[in-house]
Amino acid sequence: MKSRHEVFPSILDNDLYKFTMQHAVLQHYKDAKAVYQFTNRDKDLQLNAEAVAWLDKQIKDMANLELTPEEREYIASFDFFDESYANYLAKFRYRPEEQVQYKFDPETRDFELEITGLWHETILYEVPLLALISEAYFKFVDRDWNYDGQYEKALDKGVKLLENGCKFSEFGTRRRRDYKTQDIVVHALDEAAEKCKDAKGVFSGSSNVYLAKKYGTPAIGTVAHEFFMAISALEGVEHANGIALQRWYDTYKGALGIALTDTFTTDVFLRDFNHDLATKYAAVRQDSGDPVEFLQRMVDHYKSVDVDPKNKFIVFSDALDVPKAIKLQKAAHEAGIGASFGIGTSLTNDFTKVSNPEQKSTPMNMVIKMKYCNGQRVIKLSDDVLKHSASDDLVDELKKKLGI
Repeated sequence: MKSRHEVFPSILDNDLYKFTMQHAVLQHYKDAKAVYQFTNRDKDLQLNAEAVAWLDKQIKDMANLELTPEEREYIASFDFFDESYANYLAKFRYRPEEQVQYKFDPETRDFELEITGLWHETILYEVPLLALISEAYFKFVDRDWNYDGQYEKALDKGVKLLENGCKFSEFGTRRRRDYKTQDIVVHALDEAAEKCKDAKGVFSGSSNVYLAKKYGTPAIGTVAHEFFMAISALEGVEHANGIALQRWYDTYKGALGIALTDTFTTDVFLRDFNHDLATKYAAVRQDSGDPVEFLQRMVDHYKSVDVDPKNKFIVFSDALDVPKAIKLQKAAHEAGIGASFGIGTSLTNDFTKVSNPEQKSTPMNMVIKMKYCNGQRVIKLSDDVLKHSASDDLVDELKKKLGI
């Protein structure tokens, strides 16, 4: 085995839904090519030259990562993966010198990054690259923080969620302060679950496959926007939601049955989410827009397609914290539908400044989104206009195609 990475303990230090999507892409779109682009949504939080120099080394050293034999057996133990995928991942290697391009302007401090290559190869870069960029920022730019109280803070959050009946998982890899912070958080949440055995709430696990393995908790994840975005280029945008959901079902036969609703707005999603798909999928995931409005809308939609909402649930995952999750848990109960919560940044990047504990140490707000698939421009048309991944002209063009 090659030397280990300075930051990542394993190639499995990534979110499960990157691996589940990789598996599906290998089955259905093995020859598709992709381009991804980094976007920093908050220009007040910029890297500096020292951070970029460190980041350069960390990205190059991703080539050193590979699955261990024990980790291969762990992947093969998942009910929804087969031996062929475990063997594929055992042979997988990042090739950052070929597939990752980035540049930095030291005067403006603008940082640009693109990932290019076969979709099934480049799909694993997004989460670790975002984690590295966040760590670089807090290692070299905002240093006014420390780890004091992180375990206790996460433990308290976990206990509150569990005592209020929330079923939740930790989703914080991509915008974590660093690996150590996420490790502390997952450890604390695991302890909270042990402490609250008799509570109605459930700690479902972590999206981070390595940490899930380390703490013996479930690895949680299904599908992301990029799967729908790519299929809009490969199969046509008008019914990309329906086609993507069918491809996913063909791969997983009902396992990992959580449908993501807002790649091209929920309005468009519901056109294709008919009785058949609503029956096949156990849940939907809400990731933008007003969650309370979405909740009632999904209850009404399930009823309109003759599906009992009491047998379904909604996964909420949009900028959640503990109070929001507890509020939505109560609202879902009153509306007659189940709820669960994927909580990320407010668990793995919740810090105050050492110099002024009353002031927050602000997390970066950044994404890496697919930009092209097989040479065709793809975009996300969110329920939240601030999350659109393209210019107004491209958004308007897509809206015309979709008739919205």
